[in-house]
Amino acid sequence: MEKVVLGVDIGNGTIKCVLLNEKKEVIDYIYTRNMGIIETLKKSLSLLFGRNRNIKISGCGVIGAGRKFGSVLLGADITTTEITATSVGVMNYFSENLTCFEMGFEDSKILIIRNGILVDFAMNTVCSANCGAYIENVASRLGIKVEEFAEYALKSKTPANISGKCAVFGTSSCVSKINLGFKKEDILMGVAFALVRNYFSMLAKGKSILPPYVFCGGVSQNKAIVKAMEEYLGEKVIVPEYSFLMGAIGVAILTMEKGGGKFKGYEFIENDYRTETIICDKCTNNCELVCIYQNEKLIGKIGSNCGKYNI
Repeated sequence: MEKVVLGVDIGNGTIKCVLLNEKKEVIDYIYTRNMGIIETLKKSLSLLFGRNRNIKISGCGVIGAGRKFGSVLLGADITTTEITATSVGVMNYFSENLTCFEMGFEDSKILIIRNGILVDFAMNTVCSANCGAYIENVASRLGIKVEEFAEYALKSKTPANISGKCAVFGTSSCVSKINLGFKKEDILMGVAFALVRNYFSMLAKGKSILPPYVFCGGVSQNKAIVKAMEEYLGEKVIVPEYSFLMGAIGVAILTMEKGGGKFKGYEFIENDYRTETIICDKCTNNCELVCIYQNEKLIGKIGSNCGKYNI
């Protein structure tokens, strides 16, 4: 049987699961909507295992917004940040010097790598005007599927001037443009430029960004955003083959380097899980703790500010 490692990225919008062999090559992956961590992971892993019966998973790493929950469920050998994992993933494919732009569903990042070392980075804070959620919201308001966004936008001859400072105001601006008779494609391309302007004004300010430029995250699959980014920079932007999996690939590589042994994903598929929220009264923090049960047996608690119960 072929030994592989599993990298899992549990994001707010999507869940990515990738299998890497010992040569650090992707042998299979699942990229799907996050419709609830337990249900989505069970379905994703069932598909992966069903398609790859001659493998043995030697370890598992988890990142993303749901990494603590996912780590308890799967028995992760490594749980780390998206910044660390994405930088490792990118450096698996590219030279030691690059600038990586990453846009996910609800967060965005910029990573500056020099001589094989992550020397600087930034993440967005509370604003989603440079993330996939903004694109999806606008697409919904304009009555199209998010997958059709780029197809419409790239037809634009005169992109509309859309506010990019706030996703809420930006969406309102789009609706106002529709009511004024603007073409749908001009509005959407205007959104692409607004998103890119917001991204660089928030994340690249004061940073030394130099080519090659590598674009990762789910939004990198949107060709209208890629075009807007290239026009903004005046440079070619590289979109890797597995741009939307880069964090999952990175945490899989870290797992491979550390060594595994804790993975319990096979039994995870077969068992029943539920959660229960309690308020801890052990100190004045009064933390909300999520208790995780496997077949009615408590297997973990997450959410403690002091770290007392965190796995």
